[in-house]
Amino acid sequence: MTLSADYTRIIPLKQHLVHFYDSEDALLSMMSTFIAGGLSIGDASILLVTREHHECLLEQLKRNGLNISAAQPRDAYIWMDATEILSRFMMDGMPEPERFFAVVGDAITQAAQGQRHVRIFSEMGTFPCVQGNYAATIRLEELSNDLQNQFPATSLLCAYPMHLFEGKIFTRAILKICQQHSRIIPADNDSLHANLDERLHAIFLLQQQSSAFEADLVQAREVERRLRLSEEASFRLAAIVASSDDAIVSKTLDGIITSWNAAAERLFGYSSQEAIGKHITLIIPLELRKEEEEIIAKLRQGIRIEHYETVRMRKDGRRVEVSLSISPVRDRSGKIIGAAKIARDISERRELERRKDEFINMASHELKTPVTGLKGFTQLLQRRFKNSGDEETFRFITRMNGQIDKLALLISDMLDISKMQSGQLEYRMDVFDLSELVQEVIENVQATTQTHSILLEKRVKAQVNGDRDRIGQVLINLLTNAVKYSKGVDKVIVRMEILEGKVHVSVQDFGIGISEDYQEKIFEQFYQVTEPTEKTYPGLGIGLYIARKITERHHGHLWVQSRKDEGATFFFQLPLVKEASN
Repeated sequence: MTLSADYTRIIPLKQHLVHFYDSEDALLSMMSTFIAGGLSIGDASILLVTREHHECLLEQLKRNGLNISAAQPRDAYIWMDATEILSRFMMDGMPEPERFFAVVGDAITQAAQGQRHVRIFSEMGTFPCVQGNYAATIRLEELSNDLQNQFPATSLLCAYPMHLFEGKIFTRAILKICQQHSRIIPADNDSLHANLDERLHAIFLLQQQSSAFEADLVQAREVERRLRLSEEASFRLAAIVASSDDAIVSKTLDGIITSWNAAAERLFGYSSQEAIGKHITLIIPLELRKEEEEIIAKLRQGIRIEHYETVRMRKDGRRVEVSLSISPVRDRSGKIIGAAKIARDISERRELERRKDEFINMASHELKTPVTGLKGFTQLLQRRFKNSGDEETFRFITRMNGQIDKLALLISDMLDISKMQSGQLEYRMDVFDLSELVQEVIENVQATTQTHSILLEKRVKAQVNGDRDRIGQVLINLLTNAVKYSKGVDKVIVRMEILEGKVHVSVQDFGIGISEDYQEKIFEQFYQVTEPTEKTYPGLGIGLYIARKITERHHGHLWVQSRKDEGATFFFQLPLVKEASN
């Protein structure tokens, strides 16, 4: 076979060509023509082909009188095994871009020394196709285009055997491969120049027709996929509802029960035949019927109700304490047409809480008397040892007195919780200036710490109606927590401001911060954040619970804003006293 100069003329700079061959001889002919034509005009050549094809090429070039030994030492001719190269950048069945650019880009840089134009012949895309992984082949061609943008002085010829696409010609796989190339060289090389434009035009028209058909096919498959997923989701949901330990009930916005699972039968005593079609008031005590009106009103607005604790009525007349979570149900247009309710029996939990509260109340009262006596005797000993000049014993007794104070405060908090839950906590309401209380509490807490400076950056006069001591208790808790959880930092900042008829007080620290996952839980009774990587701090986790209950009793609110390792800012707000009109 003689070399054809024609093939050198169809390879201008930055071409990305594709050749579909129908025999090994055709592949060898195209590869030999492409590489030999480049070497004859001073181009560098890179071959990304199998060892077998490379050895056949060397024999072909030798028979045609071309010795590449002179080109190899100056990196003008580089061969890399296609299968080995693929293994270096394929991950989970797809080419990894950074590795691809490193492996192939390094070879191009090496071959392009002296600003040579580089020809690359590749059959790497064939191997994913053999495995049916056309997505990897298409991605490989996309990355090759990106690589050519980095190395403009390159031309790339990719080769694919036609038998890989038998029965699929002009379908999505081959079309997408063609779309990644600037020129297509068909299997019939003899009529390449005469018919190339006509062939490209025909391929273009077929692409347009196939694209329309393909779009319809994709749409039909997507509809089929969604229907299948919807059906599967329905079966899964039905299985979950049937096996749930929680009662799951659905109803219309008029309150008519439309579904009733097995757990609802066990909880309320009515069978599904007895309940479905009846009004939801079937299980609501008479005095709580107004709750249903409020719930329906919220559902109509699209508001979800979570963990609402109330009482419901069983078929036998017994009452059961439940926690309700209720979500609006929408039709395909998004219109709210009903509600889905999950009811969990909390009777056992509430009974345990009542017993616990009774124990805490009893224990707190029983502990209060001996601790008060112990406090009195400790103070007496303090004065005696101070007057006698026994400094060491006086220091020990002073430490003991401090620990007794902590114990007394803990007992006081436990009593407060007990009284709050029984509705017996007393509040002495009066009008006072909150700014004076804030200043007073800051001074008192500052006297107890030498590690932090508590700064009042903004202070405004604010008349509020409330229990001065209880509000002071809230502020003391926030300030002592700010100091406690910001070790290694030397300041805490307090601010006051008036917003929309309410006074806002904020306490900002620069300590460990609170993850968003815990920012509501920390206000729960006896809750403490416990993470394996976190240092634990002493305490029962009741201070913030009490503080929030106090602010809520004053028609206010307590909350936190924080990010992990970026400190925390606690806010509480109280309504201002409205000035009497003249």
